[in-house]
Amino acid sequence: MPTVPTGPMIAEAPPSPIENELPTYRAISNLAVFSLICGALSSFSFASLSFLALAVLAVVLGALANRAIQRAPDTLTGAGLANAGIGMGLVFGLIVVTYSSIQYVTIHRSASQFGGQYAQVLKSGTLGDTLLLGEPGDKRKGHTGAEREKEFEQMKQKDRMMMEQKLGPMLNLRKALTAKNAEIRIVGIEKQGVDESIPGDHLYYYALVHYQIDGAVPPPGVPHTEGTLHAMALLKGQREGGHFDWWVDDTRFPYIPESYQIESKPVDDGHGHAH
Repeated sequence: MPTVPTGPMIAEAPPSPIENELPTYRAISNLAVFSLICGALSSFSFASLSFLALAVLAVVLGALANRAIQRAPDTLTGAGLANAGIGMGLVFGLIVVTYSSIQYVTIHRSASQFGGQYAQVLKSGTLGDTLLLGEPGDKRKGHTGAEREKEFEQMKQKDRMMMEQKLGPMLNLRKALTAKNAEIRIVGIEKQGVDESIPGDHLYYYALVHYQIDGAVPPPGVPHTEGTLHAMALLKGQREGGHFDWWVDDTRFPYIPESYQIESKPVDDGHGHAH
């Protein structure tokens, strides 16, 4: 008699046709890695605008990485890294560009307003009022132009001669504006930005205000064209809350447009002292 199986019969599964095959290896895209690195480094754009180039590079490399991964999905991976690099590049880049644009417009408008005030004082104000605008706001507070003019007149002869030599361009400009038909107007802001020549923990700004003077009598020996002269005021300032505290650091008259060179950042001697 045939033997009847007493237990449940278990069917054996057929062998897998890929039982002995290894999973396909996919390499991480180098472009995706570089995009992520550039995106992370672009966060330093808040400290220096030169890092904005890394934000752009992060987006470009990330897009190229995604394109390469889509073309060869069996051999390349790293889309997540590429997208992260693109995201950081866009976020940091757009934030910094927006902030810098707003700051540029704010500085430009504020410096133009103060430059217009300086022009009016040069034309119609007293010498003391002009001297007062050459001091930071915290030193101007509580003082008047009359006080500054009196202090200037009471200087010792040697000190006064040195001061007059330093203030020579400004004094010549005031004298030139005494002509009957003399007019002074702002042409524009030639340059503006962060002033790196002043050491310290506070952030200072500068702006070069370009003036055109018409109908003025030029100082002896000063070349000019048909009565038109140019002047420049170097403004320096610090942000105080929602406004800028500007003062006139230097005046050039006569002035050749676009000729003024901004001082570079002072060189550290290795002991924390800048020259």
